[in-house]
Amino acid sequence: MTLRLRLVAALVGLVALGLIVFGVTTYVFYSHSQYQRLDDQVRNSLPFVSRQLTEFDSGQPQPQGDPRHDGADPIVVPLSTYGALIDSTGAILATKATSDGAKPALPDDLTATPKERIFTVGSASGSGSWRVLVAAADRATGGSVVVAIPTTELTDALHRLVLIEALAAAVLLAIVASGAWLILRHGLRPLEKMAISARSISAGDLSMRVPQADDRTEVGQLGFALNTMLGEIEDAFQEREATEQRLRQFLADASHELRTPLTSIQGFAELFRIGADSDHVNLEVILRRIEEESARMKTLVEDLLLLARLDETRPLERSAVDLAVLAADACSDTVAAAPTRKVTLDAPEPVVVLGDEGHLRQAVTNLMSNAVRHTAADVAIDVAARVEGGVAVVTVRDHGPGLDEAALAHVFDRFWQADAARAGTGAGLGLSIVAAIAAEHGGTARASNAHDGGALFTLQLPLG
Repeated sequence: MTLRLRLVAALVGLVALGLIVFGVTTYVFYSHSQYQRLDDQVRNSLPFVSRQLTEFDSGQPQPQGDPRHDGADPIVVPLSTYGALIDSTGAILATKATSDGAKPALPDDLTATPKERIFTVGSASGSGSWRVLVAAADRATGGSVVVAIPTTELTDALHRLVLIEALAAAVLLAIVASGAWLILRHGLRPLEKMAISARSISAGDLSMRVPQADDRTEVGQLGFALNTMLGEIEDAFQEREATEQRLRQFLADASHELRTPLTSIQGFAELFRIGADSDHVNLEVILRRIEEESARMKTLVEDLLLLARLDETRPLERSAVDLAVLAADACSDTVAAAPTRKVTLDAPEPVVVLGDEGHLRQAVTNLMSNAVRHTAADVAIDVAARVEGGVAVVTVRDHGPGLDEAALAHVFDRFWQADAARAGTGAGLGLSIVAAIAAEHGGTARASNAHDGGALFTLQLPLG
């Protein structure tokens, strides 16, 4: 059974229950009042009928409305009123017949019936009932007077009341059911549309959204909640797909980068094994190349492990770190490795942040190594550490040709290199590590071109 049908059935059931209670209550009170009125008619008819029966010893009733012998106002009794005068033995001495000749089925022990109490008996014809009153007769020889009025009109009125109530209840229930069906059909139409959208979504179309209804209604609030949830689910699936794509690309690039030094090592080892050249100088060259490729592979593996640890988002062991000191150390290391390189440092005061000193040192060192690796030996490098806008900023700028649009868009991607011809000089992970360390510390790493030429790399971190 559908929700709409259940709601309509429940509403109709409640209304029907209310109508039944109302109808029964109305019937009981109306029946009681009508019987009370009929009993009053029986009591009011008693004096007239009693006088008529005791004065005349015949079965022909006087016309209604005859004046009393005492000069009082005439008493009008229903034509259907039956009267009888009985003696102490129960024999009927006189009767007042009804207009249609009907009479009640009086009990045999009528004389033993309590006086002045109204009771109900059947009809002598077998259908209908009468309200009967027995009272003492006003005559010297005693006896009793019986007055009875049929309940036919009252019963017919009660039957008509039940019929009217039943018809009215049926019409009202039909109206309620039809109105409720139309209202629920209109009110639940958004739910039907939501069900259609849900089936499309379950088929795999996460871009679908349920139709938005009025936010002030429960259906509208449900639709808003579902759309919010679907948006989050879609974002989560897209993120998962992007992560899986990055992982596949990462594994492919890592395999390629590891294969290059391994192939070189294998080739030199094979050359050494077969003794293709026994010259001592060439032997040293072979061993040096094997060492160089081994060191390159070791660096690549270490960078991969560092990136893996950074991706795990482990809690940092934070301590106060002065970025000005790290920048100065990086400059000193660069000058020591390349004495002819011009390196300038602008760090007039401490720039203290809270973070992992080893990771931050790695980030600054990678920025310097990137500038050295991708510029000529006579190109100057400017390094600065300062507080700017409430954040710590480290910049490394070279005076080389700068970065093209492709480099600016992908320079922090893993294994991406601006010049494929120089693939042997690095694996393309240095700047990826810088970006990961910056994100680990709640900061950012950006690449741009200086206004007067050269590449500019900026590392921004929150102050400690």
